[in-house]
Amino acid sequence: MKKWLIALIVIGLVFGMGSPSFSADIAKLLIIDVRTEAEWKSGHIEGAVLIPYEKIEEKIGTVAKDKSKRIYLYCRTGRRANIAKDSLDKLGYKDVINLKTLENAAEAMKLKIVK
Repeated sequence: MKKWLIALIVIGLVFGMGSPSFSADIAKLLIIDVRTEAEWKSGHIEGAVLIPYEKIEEKIGTVAKDKSKRIYLYCRTGRRANIAKDSLDKLGYKDVINLKTLENAAEAMKLKIVK
């Protein structure tokens, strides 16, 4: 099931289905790492923002006031990103995508992992 979801996301990103051009528009993307600060320091997606999943409801307004803006989430396994997605869905955010792991996110978004 997870591989299907990731495959669909990658296909959508590759064929442009409403997604921005990543290299040219990285500043327009909202990619949120919902892991811990220690995990973040060990490596994160280029251009991502750190908001640990347990603080997502409290901090999301600082990076996404527009609830229709596409938001990409990732963590270590996808579990915390899914919890964060559920929280954002309940807050009324309309376009939240769980990219699961750091590695899956980097591959799907065609972005580097930086330290």
